[in-house]
Amino acid sequence: MASSETDTPMHTRATPKQARARQRVADILDAAAALLAERPPGDLNTSLIAERAGVPVSSIYRYFPTLRDLLDELSARAAGDLRQHFMETIAATEDEPDLVLRIRRTLEGIRVFMTEHPYYRGLLLLLASLRGVQSVEDDDNAELVGFLADRWARGLDGFSGGDPQVVATTAVQIALTLEDRMARQATPALETQYHEEMVRALDAYLSLYLRRSPAEET
Repeated sequence: MASSETDTPMHTRATPKQARARQRVADILDAAAALLAERPPGDLNTSLIAERAGVPVSSIYRYFPTLRDLLDELSARAAGDLRQHFMETIAATEDEPDLVLRIRRTLEGIRVFMTEHPYYRGLLLLLASLRGVQSVEDDDNAELVGFLADRWARGLDGFSGGDPQVVATTAVQIALTLEDRMARQATPALETQYHEEMVRALDAYLSLYLRRSPAEET
């Protein structure tokens, strides 16, 4: 994980006003991410995080009363990065007539993110054990659902034949469920297989509502 920016607002708790406190929060999050990348996720605890961050355990509890609070903040930051990728890719491929190619380019961000942020896999697994699989009801995903629903309500991407909010919610839930499944795979080959299934599943579902080019339909 790249070092956390000290001026990044916290997602789940009030952002400390002092620069020194914000730096300590960043150090704690970076330490947790590094440990998730290196060790089995079940090993993570506040003592290990404090040792890696070079802070007293009491400092962690000052900003994150429980380990779950810390993980939720780390998850919110990761989700924000992924949402930004999705939105940028969707906008960048707006003129691409090949629906499957658009979906593939957008979803490829999940695999790229897992590669560039090795802590993310462990984070998903640990959170799944604590709160279950990801859901569109999670606050982290509401923005992406809203972004897609707004586009489709305006008829973008050739949308027709369904309720934009319902279709967006369903599409994001499909992606989240398969993302969790990808994280559980022991080998890159299996991860790739589940990624391909995600593309197929979303292509089949979204093709019911999004317009394809004439070349795709022949």
